[in-house]
Amino acid sequence: MALGTITSLGVGSGLDLQNMLDKLKKIDETTIDLQKADEDKLKTQVNEFDTLNSKLVQMKSSALDLSLKSNFMERSVSLSDKDIADASVKSGSEISSYTINIKRMASKSSWQSQGVEKKDTPMYAAPSTSISSATAAAVTTDTDLAFTIGSGDDQKSIALNIKAGSSLEDIAKAINTDTQNASSSGTYVTATVKTGENGSYIRLAATEDDGNKNKQILVSQGPAFIAPDITFSYKTGSTSDSVYVSVPPDSSYQDVVSLINNGKNNSGITAALIDDGKGDKPWHLTLTANSTGEDHRIFLNGITMTEMQGADSASLNSSFTLNGYEYQRQSNDGIDDVILGVTLNLKKIGETQLSVSSSSDNIKEKITNLVDTYNDFIKEVKDKSHYSSDVNKKSGILANIYSVKSLGSNLANLLGTSIKTKDTGVTSLFDLGMEINKDGTISLNTKTLDSKLASSFDDVKNLFIGDSDKNIEGLGDILNNKLRAMTSSSGVLTGEKTAAQGKIDRLKQDIEDAKTRLDKKYAIQAQQFVRLDALIGTMNAQSKYLTGIIDSFNKTTQNK
Repeated sequence: MALGTITSLGVGSGLDLQNMLDKLKKIDETTIDLQKADEDKLKTQVNEFDTLNSKLVQMKSSALDLSLKSNFMERSVSLSDKDIADASVKSGSEISSYTINIKRMASKSSWQSQGVEKKDTPMYAAPSTSISSATAAAVTTDTDLAFTIGSGDDQKSIALNIKAGSSLEDIAKAINTDTQNASSSGTYVTATVKTGENGSYIRLAATEDDGNKNKQILVSQGPAFIAPDITFSYKTGSTSDSVYVSVPPDSSYQDVVSLINNGKNNSGITAALIDDGKGDKPWHLTLTANSTGEDHRIFLNGITMTEMQGADSASLNSSFTLNGYEYQRQSNDGIDDVILGVTLNLKKIGETQLSVSSSSDNIKEKITNLVDTYNDFIKEVKDKSHYSSDVNKKSGILANIYSVKSLGSNLANLLGTSIKTKDTGVTSLFDLGMEINKDGTISLNTKTLDSKLASSFDDVKNLFIGDSDKNIEGLGDILNNKLRAMTSSSGVLTGEKTAAQGKIDRLKQDIEDAKTRLDKKYAIQAQQFVRLDALIGTMNAQSKYLTGIIDSFNKTTQNK
């Protein structure tokens, strides 16, 4: 319901007074509507100032990239034959070229056992006995048992007498409880009764499970049904510690693979069973170092295998020459200590040429970004500040903001700045293929740019970096500093935005004040219309009364 509306207005007079009142108010509100339109326009302008400012900030970022020396230190590396080697390079590396001759690739130390028929062929067979169970008598006469565990100063000797009629369980218990077998943590050796395909026997195993200690058990005297774990050792590299692997009786080649690979002290080898497809004994146990090079050569003790890679003292290191100087490394990949800043990856034997040069792709991208951000800004200014005299076509939202229009020409002049640090053929962006178009945008001849980057990279760098020794400011710094000023709190766009925001604030207040005045005015007029409605209603009633009297008088006169 409109302000000042009274639902009974016009009842007394019969006139559409409320509609008259609303139309009068609508006419008075025209000025407020115009002020609101001005406010909306200013708000759109504020948003556009922010848009243009953000585009200038993007251009400033591109200019900043071109003012940093570090961006001109990017390097690229190329090889004449990438099948032989590849490489990566760090920024700032020395520009140079090298001849690489790979004579030997680094390899992994490996060993192989003789062939066996099946995967589950026993590597260490359980003893064959006639003992049927753990509780059956195992000896008929008193029998001496003697064995040692460990080696060197850590070796422990244990000797005891087995009584006649003792079962395997009796013998295992006697071993486990013998005082000579008692250690600070329990026992040195644990005896357990096992039953295999060829009878029952006693397994002797080291109680302590430490693969870095030699816990080999040697039985010097005793019955054949006493079967100790056998032990072999390996180490990777001549200076590493030995790793000991204890193999229980009745272990197959496949079991030994698991013992090695799952050993908690595994020092870097992988065991496997391979089928070479030859003859009736195709399965071989293999041991392969996880890493290449002499530092990972496998040394074996206590197990019979044939050395494959690295046999006959053949080196496991890679070998190559760099400009005639010979090098050996443990691996083929990640060689970063031969050429400063360059990481080599060797692929195969052969010769290739390696070149380190300045990377122009990085700079080309940054110059292109600078041009693109400039064009983006110019197009936005042109679209939003164009003026149209045609009443049917709208002018841009910034058509009357002349300070914004001038920014484009100022930037164009900046981009055309000439910088002369030396007697070179590159003194401005025009020398790099920049061309100014009729619409104010600029184009970049990529062929010209590529040619200058390839032939005169240092001159291109000097154009943007300048010469600090001669106090010559480069184009990158000139653009960056000017754009910093343009986008600062004292810049043109910020100033126009502040002015527009001030106008918006004043218009808001003017609109509120005008609304308040109109509300008061039409509140008063509404009451006046109420009184007018009542007065007209009274007059209408009086008119009807008089009309009734006259009509009555006329009828009386006519009847006489």
